[in-house]
Amino acid sequence: MTAFQRIATPVTAVAAATACGLLLAGCGSSSDSSTAPAPSGAPSATTTAAASETRAEMCGQTRGPDGALYVHALGATKVDCAEAMRVATAFGPKIATGRPVTVEGWNCTFPTTPGMLARCDNGDRAIGFFSSH
Repeated sequence: MTAFQRIATPVTAVAAATACGLLLAGCGSSSDSSTAPAPSGAPSATTTAAASETRAEMCGQTRGPDGALYVHALGATKVDCAEAMRVATAFGPKIATGRPVTVEGWNCTFPTTPGMLARCDNGDRAIGFFSSH
């Protein structure tokens, strides 16, 4: 057996076990989170997903706990970028607490939407905070 074969066999086994584990992890839950009610005051999973898909425009950057965050207007209702940046500047230092807060009348939370670190909602208007634009 060559040196490559001795290394390749354990590597192949680990890769196969990892692939099976990932496959099984995806099959493990039968609950549908989109049908579960959202906590009071929090946007529903459907609202959050729809808003993250319709980033109206990038308004700028603000400081986050681990570096720059990109501030995007979300959803179909236009958010003025000047207002979005004012809220972002006030909310930026509070993101590190990891707790929902109200900033200038906007309810700011921490959704589970992939890529979105935080979001602030005010009626049908929303602002999203992302680590990339």
